[in-house]
Amino acid sequence: MQYIFLPLLFLFSSCSFQEEVVEIPAPQEEPIKEDKIKPLVETFIPVSVIDGLIEMESENRGDYTVPAMVLISKGKFVMGDAIGVGDSSERPIHAVNINYEFFIGKYEVTFNEYDKFAKDTGRPLPDDGGFGRRENPVINVSFEDATAYAQWLSGKTGDNYRLPTEAEWEFVARAGSEDRFFFGDSTKDLKRYGWYWANSNETIQPVGQKLPNMWNVHDMIGNVWEWCQDWYVENYDNATNDGTPYSIKGEARVVRGGSWNDEENSMRLSIRTGYPPTVKMNDTGFRLVMDY
Repeated sequence: MQYIFLPLLFLFSSCSFQEEVVEIPAPQEEPIKEDKIKPLVETFIPVSVIDGLIEMESENRGDYTVPAMVLISKGKFVMGDAIGVGDSSERPIHAVNINYEFFIGKYEVTFNEYDKFAKDTGRPLPDDGGFGRRENPVINVSFEDATAYAQWLSGKTGDNYRLPTEAEWEFVARAGSEDRFFFGDSTKDLKRYGWYWANSNETIQPVGQKLPNMWNVHDMIGNVWEWCQDWYVENYDNATNDGTPYSIKGEARVVRGGSWNDEENSMRLSIRTGYPPTVKMNDTGFRLVMDY
């Protein structure tokens, strides 16, 4: 808030001297000087990242890259649209108990990481859509491509990498929050945490540029939709409650998180949709889970 200090206006009453009225003019208002205006006070406070998180740093091993990961502890949460602003596909809300620990990618998989896989396996490089490669999240990769990448990286490292289940994804995205976003329900500070239509300049953006959630995971809001293991169904009537994927075969696989190409309403943590597992989109990528 700007505080503006104005000089006082002193009003003088008329005075009579020897029957002659002498009028004393009121002083003119002085222009407001810049040094009298207090600067705007910044009130934004980012979410606090939980202390004591266990993380694995990214490691470049030449023909492959070990991704940066964050260890996620066991926990319970309410999955779905608990505040009543979403679609029927986000309901009914239901309690989920994830009774195991797992690592999740601190960032979405990048072109730099995925291109090593493509070159090593003789696959064509995915089209970057003219957006650029390097540390941008990889796009134009299908569910099948993402799964093949996870299997390839597992073979390189000896660890078990895979796509997250839909429940795991939302558990991490919420990071303990029951709100529309992990930082609350207001869209006021959305631009600080995610890339979407209003601030993306109509393109993907390098990973990790926005503030993380409480579990120090970046880009769970926007940038690119992320593939999950589950087959997509129109609601949660038959959803699992233990973190495992919905496995009855359908026509599409779940994607979560919204993208650079979506409006702010599509950034809510409960939003979901599905794409055929062979489709490749310029707003869809993925991140990995590593079993602990």
